[in-house]
Amino acid sequence: MASKKNVKKRINPDTQKIYAYVGAIVAIAFIIFTFYYNSTNVNYNNIKQDKGAYLVYTKYSDTSTKYTKEVPYVNLKAEVFKAVNKDILLFCDKYMDQEKSVITYEYDVNGIILSVVVKVINNATTYAPEPYFRTYNINLETEEVIADDALLQFFGVTKSNVEYKIKRKFQNYYKDIVKEKYYTSNECSYECFLKWRSVDRYLDHVSYYVREGKLIAFKSFIAHSIFGEEEYFNDTSFEFEIADAPINQNNQENIPLSSK
Repeated sequence: MASKKNVKKRINPDTQKIYAYVGAIVAIAFIIFTFYYNSTNVNYNNIKQDKGAYLVYTKYSDTSTKYTKEVPYVNLKAEVFKAVNKDILLFCDKYMDQEKSVITYEYDVNGIILSVVVKVINNATTYAPEPYFRTYNINLETEEVIADDALLQFFGVTKSNVEYKIKRKFQNYYKDIVKEKYYTSNECSYECFLKWRSVDRYLDHVSYYVREGKLIAFKSFIAHSIFGEEEYFNDTSFEFEIADAPINQNNQENIPLSSK
């Protein structure tokens, strides 16, 4: 009598076909689910106005001269973004016809936060070019514009922290400029330096932006003066890093990110 250990259970060929068929269906379903997840959650196609375009794209442009003009459009269908796009146009409109003025933008997606910054260099001035920045921070989950106070709370900082960071960086700018011998401290004190920058208060003309998980403050100031230190400054000089990363990164849904 044969041992039961040596008896192998045979699977009916029809049953094998059924298993293979079910396995194929499961595999196809997984592929479809993955594609759907990527297209709706990663690319946010479910909340876009135009599913075939990026979250933010160039709506109007003029690259015929070295003074580039590119005006962004936030490609989200919720009603609130009509107001956002209208505000962007109003901000850019008066510089579109200024031949030597520059309009550029950038955007970044950090988790559920979409950040957009519009940058303008107004060259139609009597003294020196004037930079302006307008930022928009958007919660992609709730489709709301994030208020500045809510964004600061999300990163665990206060306006006093922002003011301190901006002040310290301006102080470092001044020390470097003196070190580079653009002028001596006797020729122009720190207060003189701020006056040439048109900086009365550190928190004036500050806009917040999130890039690669970091909170950045864009601060407008004048780079030029009679001393020629505009050569010291570059495009990133207007960026002030405020926080390395948000608090409680793994629990974003419990952090208030809204316009309220």
